[in-house]
Amino acid sequence: MKALIILINCCIALFTFSQTTKVKGRVFDGDTKEAIPLAKVFFQDTKTGTTTDFDGNFSIESYYVSDSLIIRASGYQTYSLYIDTDIKDEQVFEIALSPLILEMEEVNILPPDESPSTLLHKKIVRNKKINNKEKLEAYEFESYNKIQLDLNNLSEEFEQRKVVQKLDVLADYLDSDTTGMILPMIMSESFSNFYYRTNPNRKKEVMIASRVTGVDNLELSQFTGEMYQDINVYDNYITIFDKSFISPIAGFARSFYYFVLEDSATIEGNWCYKMSFRPKTRGDLSFVGEMWVHDTTYAVKSWKATVAEKANINFIKDFYIEQEFDQVEKEVWMLTRDKLVIDFNVAKKSQVVGFYGRKLTTRKKFVINQPHELDFYKSNDNVEVAEDATQKSEEFWQENRHEPLSATEEGIQEMVDSLNNTRFFNAVKNTTYMLTTGYYPWGKIELGNYQSLIGYNPVEGIRNQLQLRTSNDFSKRIEFSGNLAYGFRDERFKYGGKVRYNITPKKRGILSLYYNYDIEQIGLAPSAADVGATFGALLRTAPLDKLTFVERAGLKLEKDVKKDLILTFGTEWKEFTPLGNAIYQRNTPSGIETINRLQTTEFTVKVRYGKNEEFLSGSFDRTSMGSKWPIFSFQTVVGVKGILGADYNYQKFEGQILHTPKIGLLGKLNYNIYAGIIEGNAAYPFLKVHEGSQSLWLQTEAYNKMDFFEFISDKYVGMHLEHHWDGFILDRVPLINTFKWRLVTSARGVYGSISDRHIKEMILPPNTKMFGNIPYVETGIGIENILKFGRIDAIWRLTHLTDGRSPFTIRAKFVFSF
Repeated sequence: MKALIILINCCIALFTFSQTTKVKGRVFDGDTKEAIPLAKVFFQDTKTGTTTDFDGNFSIESYYVSDSLIIRASGYQTYSLYIDTDIKDEQVFEIALSPLILEMEEVNILPPDESPSTLLHKKIVRNKKINNKEKLEAYEFESYNKIQLDLNNLSEEFEQRKVVQKLDVLADYLDSDTTGMILPMIMSESFSNFYYRTNPNRKKEVMIASRVTGVDNLELSQFTGEMYQDINVYDNYITIFDKSFISPIAGFARSFYYFVLEDSATIEGNWCYKMSFRPKTRGDLSFVGEMWVHDTTYAVKSWKATVAEKANINFIKDFYIEQEFDQVEKEVWMLTRDKLVIDFNVAKKSQVVGFYGRKLTTRKKFVINQPHELDFYKSNDNVEVAEDATQKSEEFWQENRHEPLSATEEGIQEMVDSLNNTRFFNAVKNTTYMLTTGYYPWGKIELGNYQSLIGYNPVEGIRNQLQLRTSNDFSKRIEFSGNLAYGFRDERFKYGGKVRYNITPKKRGILSLYYNYDIEQIGLAPSAADVGATFGALLRTAPLDKLTFVERAGLKLEKDVKKDLILTFGTEWKEFTPLGNAIYQRNTPSGIETINRLQTTEFTVKVRYGKNEEFLSGSFDRTSMGSKWPIFSFQTVVGVKGILGADYNYQKFEGQILHTPKIGLLGKLNYNIYAGIIEGNAAYPFLKVHEGSQSLWLQTEAYNKMDFFEFISDKYVGMHLEHHWDGFILDRVPLINTFKWRLVTSARGVYGSISDRHIKEMILPPNTKMFGNIPYVETGIGIENILKFGRIDAIWRLTHLTDGRSPFTIRAKFVFSF
């Protein structure tokens, strides 16, 4: 029944912005035509009303309306008048009341059909659209955000540990709270002005001040603003750590929560009801807490909650949210104070040191229903950061901060600076950096990558590789990097180098110049472990014996041109030489001819559009934080014969759609749809060699039961589909739910063809197949969150089966997920 309710709600996408309804009129005696003073006029089932004056006139205007206006006066029959709530203009009525003739009838007092909490919750839900700030024509405010990370779970013996004694500066900054000792480490503060309007929907945020203490080399300013901190209780689902929690005032919340009406009281001059809530089913992503609700508008005055104890979420030992709303104008409720505390730890009963994440947001200086012109909201960024935002003086913060800092908070930067001067702390910090990036910082250079120090393949045998790159201590505008590898079987050195330069720091523009002389596997997925990877060599199901020696040199410019648009331009020359069992051959009138090497020169243009896509950026690298909208990309690659010895003329066109929509309790869906066409003439290494996998490691961007070179196309269309059900299914299975496993299902398919003109250029590998009229399809079902990090999938190949070869396989990988 719950699943049916959720599916119905997921299919309903009706949402309209509320508007005020204006009614005025005159109330008079239907017999004598005389005015009736002090008659009560109100909207049915609301507490929004007024009384007539001595001339019988009234005027009423409100967001909180129904389609019936009720008129009552002593000695007269109650009158009900239909109101069209879709009319924006003022409606005027002449209302005649009839005298009341009293007749006494039997009165039966019966218990209510519904509990008081159910009746109250229905009224809250009915008024959600009206009380949600999205109803307003426009609003703006000043926002102050403070985010802090503190080490916690520190025992009383913490100060006596040898590690801490080596860092004696810590003793001056240890603080305490109700849970024990804490050590503040990182804090950010920001001031921003936020603007919003409807019809059309536009929003803008200007960060006027921002500072981050205790961390370096991350562009965090925009992520401390209003755009990324907004938890709206009026949404049906509240997204926290990529999980969709059920709001206690969702329309379907009564199917998942128990509600109890506990109290009533006056709060800041408003009569309010107190209602508590707790989940009905173990494992649901839901809250335990309470809310105070205004008795007239049924707006949430405040609410506070923690995550349900058995909720299927990792690494969150405790969670606390508290929000307060104020009526900043008549019938306009706005969030004015937002507090969030999250206790991160390996497990709820772990004694391992964890950390608190604390957030405090306060909002002031509200301006309601005064929209700016549309041009005002135009911006090249989701959050505009003022040029001097990070240069504000201490006096500015003292004067403008909504709440003063504690003495411990004031000293965070001083403490971190002191720690950075200790050898032991730097060793710990550098080791942590290496584990997360693969590189160990050593002054102005970084050594790595430990993931590829030792590898193995049939061509090179044992392979050693060392990589170097300059650090941010050298420069935040330019980076030099290089790599050197040696194979003990082929006794051959491989090497490469790259220079990256940020040509436009204010609006990211990375210019790269590179050269590489190394072995590669054609048809390897972008996310797969490369030929030299240590870990990948241990998990292969078949030897990498069809390798290619690739020499390449190129130039690439990646430029953010607008808020959501990224352009990439590049040119690359490369030479392919077959290695191992790979053989390049073509048919000629005189017989089969062996090709020793191939050359091509390519020019590339790529356009990527992701509405509101955001990135966590360093000086040169960045990681997409995704978008709730589909991300589109289109790429054109042109190979030109004759330039630098290139052998072929061809043109590649490929489009792609990536999207990860969240679907409430049903989890989230990842899909990738792509299609391409290759014109001209080219040898198969320059066509679409569909990504295969010959590893026990699960490849989410490849076809796990497809061999390398098994399918090659010049026209193709494919789709990867993966549904993460979170705990929606397995949390409802007795005994299994204690493990907090999560179900994941997947399907991958591709269809393509290859023209004879390409086959004439080079004979296809012996294991290559034609699609014919049947696409390649594989499907899988798996369990993730095994011991919080593991995922195991059972995968079946459904088409293009081979006699004597099982279509079934098991694949696994490590995944970090909340």
